[in-house]
Amino acid sequence: MKILIQQLARLGDIYISWPAVRALRRQYPDAEIHFLTRPRFEGAVQGLTAIDRHISMPSGSILEPLVQENPDIAGALAKLENFIAPLKAENYDWIINLTFSPFSSYLTHALSTENTRVSGYSRFDDGYFRPCDEMSAYFYAQVGIGKANRVHLADIFASMLNLEYVEADWATAEGITSDIQLPEGYMVVHVGASERQKALSSFTWASALNAIAAERPNTAVALIGANSEVIQAQEIIDQCKNLRFFNYVGKTQISDLFAIIQKADLLLGCDSAPIHVASLTDTPTLNISVGAVNYWETGPKASLAFILRSEQETAQLGEKIGSVVNQLLSGVVDQDLIVRSSGLASYAKEDETAADAFQWNLVQAIYLGMPYPMADRVEIVQAALKLNEINSFIMDQIALIPSVGLERVAPLIEQGEEIIKTVSRIVPEMSPLINWYHAEKIRIAPGSQEEIRSATLQVHQAFAQQLQVYIPQEEVQIAEAKDGTL
Repeated sequence: MKILIQQLARLGDIYISWPAVRALRRQYPDAEIHFLTRPRFEGAVQGLTAIDRHISMPSGSILEPLVQENPDIAGALAKLENFIAPLKAENYDWIINLTFSPFSSYLTHALSTENTRVSGYSRFDDGYFRPCDEMSAYFYAQVGIGKANRVHLADIFASMLNLEYVEADWATAEGITSDIQLPEGYMVVHVGASERQKALSSFTWASALNAIAAERPNTAVALIGANSEVIQAQEIIDQCKNLRFFNYVGKTQISDLFAIIQKADLLLGCDSAPIHVASLTDTPTLNISVGAVNYWETGPKASLAFILRSEQETAQLGEKIGSVVNQLLSGVVDQDLIVRSSGLASYAKEDETAADAFQWNLVQAIYLGMPYPMADRVEIVQAALKLNEINSFIMDQIALIPSVGLERVAPLIEQGEEIIKTVSRIVPEMSPLINWYHAEKIRIAPGSQEEIRSATLQVHQAFAQQLQVYIPQEEVQIAEAKDGTL
C-alpha cells in the first residue's frame, strides 16, 4: 500500500501530526508512507522515522507568477501541474489530508484517482467541497473559534484514521543529534508565538522572569525563538539581572528544539510549535494562552501540562506567570491553572457557561450517542419548534420539485435556510445541531436531480429526528393530528 499524508499547515500542526503518522505506521508496517509539507516547515520532519519519503511542495515558486505586477495565471497553473503530474503518477492507494484547508482539498482531489481512498477534505468532480469521512465532516461542522468542539486536534487525526495511540506514538525525535549543551536544571522560554497576536511582550516576559528570580536567583533560562524574535530576546535579557541566560533565539535549527526542550524542568510558551515538541518529549509545560485560541484543540499533551488563560495581555500577567511557575517548581498547582486531564476532552473550558456546556453535550449526543442535554431555557424549546416548522416547510417544497420544478421552489427553500441560520445566531445552544445539518447537506454527492432531491430529503428527515428531542409532546400530537395520523 502506498500512502500520501498531506500536512500543509504550520510548524506546530506538523508536530501534532507525528503521533498519528507513527500510529499509522504501526497499523500498516509494510506500507510506503510519503509526507507532504511546505518548504518553510520541512525541518519539522527531521526525526520522524515513520515516513519513507518527505515531499516538499514548492508553494513559493507556484505562487510567484501571481504576485507580479501583471499576474500570470497560466504560468502559475503550469507550475502547479508540473508539481502534481509526477505525484499523481505515484497512484497512491490512500491520500490522507490533515490540513483542513480549501487549497489542500483541491490538491487532494487533483492527486486522487477513482480507486484512491481519501480521508480529510477533498472536492467532488464538479468542484464542490467534499469532507470525505465522518471526522472531516465533524471538523468542518464543529471545530474552530467560536464552536463547541473540545477534542484535541491530535485525537481528531487518530479518530479520522480509525487509530488508537500507544505511548510510543508520543515519543521524541529519532536519529538526530545536536551540539546544544545546557546545565543540569533549567527552564525554557519560547519568546514568540505562532501568531503575533498570541505572543507576549518583552515587558511581560521580563516581569515573569524577574518574579521567578526573586525566589529562585541564578536560575538557568534557555531562550528559544525565530530570527524575527532576536531583538525581543535581547530586550528580555536586558531587563533581567538575576538569571543565567542561554540565548538560542535565531541560532538553532528546528531539530535543536528537541535537545533543548527534552531535558528542561519546564517549558514556558504561548501557542506555538515548541509546545507540541514538549508533548513529544513529555516535558512539563506551562502554556500561556492569550487571545483567540482554542487551547482545548491545540494545547500541550505532555503528562504534566498546564494552561494559564488570559483573554488579553495585562500589566499584571507577567507577575502572575512568575507566581505560577514558582509554585509549579515547588510541586504546587495554582488554582487558576487549567490542568490537562484524560478522556475525550484534554482540557475543560475555562469559565464555562451553561450555554457552553449545553453545546458540548449536544455535540456528544449527535456524534457519540450520549444523552441529549436538558433544555434549561425556554428559548431552546422555542428554537427547536421554529427549526422544526421551517424544516417541515422545506421538506414540503422538496416534495413538490418533481411536479412544479426546482426553479419554482428554490427561492422558498433559500428563505427557509436563511431562517435556520438566523436561529443559530439568536439561540447559540442549537448551533452544533445546525452546523451538523449544514455539513450533512454539503456531503451530498453530485448526481441526477432526483438523486440529489432524495439525498437532501434524507438529511432533512434526520434533522427532524434530532429536533424531536426538544419538541414538547403536545406539539407532536398536534402535528400528527394535522397530518391525519391521529
